[in-house]
Amino acid sequence: MRNFIKSISIILSVICVCIFGICIESRNSYPNEITSYNNENISFNNFITITFNNQSKKEIKVNSELTEKNANRELMLMNIIPIKSVNVHNQPKKFVVPCGTLFGIKFHTKGVCVISCNQVDDSQNKINPGKEAGLEAGDTIININGNSIQSCDDVRQIVEQSSGSALEIRYDRHGESKSTSIKPVMSDDGYKIGLWIKDSCAGLGTMTFYDPDSGAFASLGHGICDSDTGELLLLESAEITPAKISSITKGSNGIPGSINGYFSSDDSIGNAVVNNNMGLYGKLNCDISQFEPIEVAAIQDIHKGKAQILCTLDNESPKYYNIEITDVNYDEKNKTKNLQILATDNRLLEKSGGIIQGMSGSPILQNGKLVGAVTHVLITNSAKGYGIFAQNMIQQIDNNQILSFNNY
Repeated sequence: MRNFIKSISIILSVICVCIFGICIESRNSYPNEITSYNNENISFNNFITITFNNQSKKEIKVNSELTEKNANRELMLMNIIPIKSVNVHNQPKKFVVPCGTLFGIKFHTKGVCVISCNQVDDSQNKINPGKEAGLEAGDTIININGNSIQSCDDVRQIVEQSSGSALEIRYDRHGESKSTSIKPVMSDDGYKIGLWIKDSCAGLGTMTFYDPDSGAFASLGHGICDSDTGELLLLESAEITPAKISSITKGSNGIPGSINGYFSSDDSIGNAVVNNNMGLYGKLNCDISQFEPIEVAAIQDIHKGKAQILCTLDNESPKYYNIEITDVNYDEKNKTKNLQILATDNRLLEKSGGIIQGMSGSPILQNGKLVGAVTHVLITNSAKGYGIFAQNMIQQIDNNQILSFNNY
């Protein structure tokens, strides 16, 4: 009898340890902010679910039905053991038009981006004015002597007219506004401050989706960064234009492939108003997709298994290609790598070698719903890549009030 009780005690202890471990892991793994569409039940799997916490409810009318807009709820293990409190945002279901369309970007920065600080020869000494002023590659110069800076020409004219007087510079570094003073140096061909700067760029990307009513669009799934510094570019304006493919550089392990193309027209099809770490967002002025609107999946509905991406690999219409979602990551600190994906479609592997540069923004669909967009190539394995939750991209449109902008 003692042995029996001892065995039962050991088994119960192991079960308790396992349950405790699952609770700790789930507490750290699952998000603190969750969206529910039309107040539907939330279940991440058969074991992790959410029930109401009746202590804080805010009720409103949505679509003539009484629903909860925001509520604190308990994340539960097997509907019995509480794991943690989460904030649930209830919304009507979202429907968007998936695209997978290649487009051109004419990007104008807010201010000018510092690429490097170089020495200036004043005939006696070599001086580095930018470095002495504390400027670094990746800084964005916004203002000089109270004058707003829009282009490299603005900087050149101010420096040339300075007569060597110190210039007061306001600049942005990693989203923080800073100021400094820089003294131009007289060189053989006039006053110089030794800064290599640039004010615009151009490239190609893939449109993820747009709202058919407002024209608000989401693309790329990651921000546009300077190719020299890797820093996120501050957006002044960006024009969206049609583009065509000139060639495909096939990817292989260790060598990322790419979609190569060109602007096929100077006609604008839209404008971008937000460039952040989760993509490029703005408004279209015309329909660019032949596909019908589909529902945006809640993150709790996404699971490992078969899925599709919609992308453009020729100058015909975008096509669906089979992939597999190999992992779903709810880490709120890395919102552009929520999904790990694996290309399984032989057509895709033959054309591109898998996931390649320029494919960023390609919609990811599962069970007929939009679940995310491609964001990154895995260089060590060209068949693999990463994706962002579509819900995160929808949130960017809502947070930046793009839906409330007037049509262009």
